[in-house]
Amino acid sequence: MSSHVQIVQFVHPGFEYDGVEQLGGRHIRSGVMAWKPGNSKHDRKFMVTSGSVPDPASGRDHREIDIAFWGEWEGPSVFWKIDGAPGRPKPSVIHAPFRPARVPRYEVQNTDPMVFGDAFIYSNCLQHAYSSLRALPIGSIVLFGRHGRVAGRPAFSLDTCLVVENVELLPPLPFDAETYGRDILKDAVLSPLFSEGAADPFAVYSGSMRTAGSDPPFSFFPARLFDGDPFFARPELMPTGALEGVISPANMQGIKSRTVSPAERDAIWHEVAQQVATQGCSLGYHAAAPPLLDLESAESAARRPPARLA
Repeated sequence: MSSHVQIVQFVHPGFEYDGVEQLGGRHIRSGVMAWKPGNSKHDRKFMVTSGSVPDPASGRDHREIDIAFWGEWEGPSVFWKIDGAPGRPKPSVIHAPFRPARVPRYEVQNTDPMVFGDAFIYSNCLQHAYSSLRALPIGSIVLFGRHGRVAGRPAFSLDTCLVVENVELLPPLPFDAETYGRDILKDAVLSPLFSEGAADPFAVYSGSMRTAGSDPPFSFFPARLFDGDPFFARPELMPTGALEGVISPANMQGIKSRTVSPAERDAIWHEVAQQVATQGCSLGYHAAAPPLLDLESAESAARRPPARLA
């Protein structure tokens, strides 16, 4: 690892998919949201899936259990509108992500960052605008979140913390019906980029993952178990403690980057984790790759109560 690393506050746009064009009119309470068309606006989904989170009370992990979290998934999803939802900043819709059983036949949007499968992935967003994003040192941290307002003041709310473990220059690749469904990175990131017309390689970062006996820092997303009261607003990060001067709540878009030592990086990661925990969230460190599903099965799931898809 480099003697110095980067801490990046990454403000990505969008709040929650709630438009008629994606979810239908008010009378429609559940259904299937299609894969977002290529080059369209990104937003976020509040999702339920199988995943893993540590349990601070017992020191043990909840593994492959139903969890809920905010994140990006531009692929299709079964959705359910939440009755009596309090609205922003909490969710009004819950999604269960899936991959269509067949290769899409039109340009589709890629997912970035992506937390599903065996590694967190950051692949392309804003790399054309900020050259520093194409050369992040191993051990750097990227804090993905949104700008908003809380009680009239600006706020930065976290959805993904990615700790860089590896980087590869990877080109976009066309969808291949023979291999589709075998590799979530290709299915959700590289092939959608190709469908949108991208040709040059991107710096594709893999995030370090929590494993048995491993020490922080590791990549995570704020999450809750999908029972009791799973609906939550993305936790706000305050520029206090080790985060003082590292994040700027007033930043409405783009990035803020700071060079720090590994020791400072560790202190910042622990500050982020602590602030997330004090707002009632666990550190989700694994989310199962969305299953392959045909449209008939997805529509059938939409007629049942909200649940992850098998």
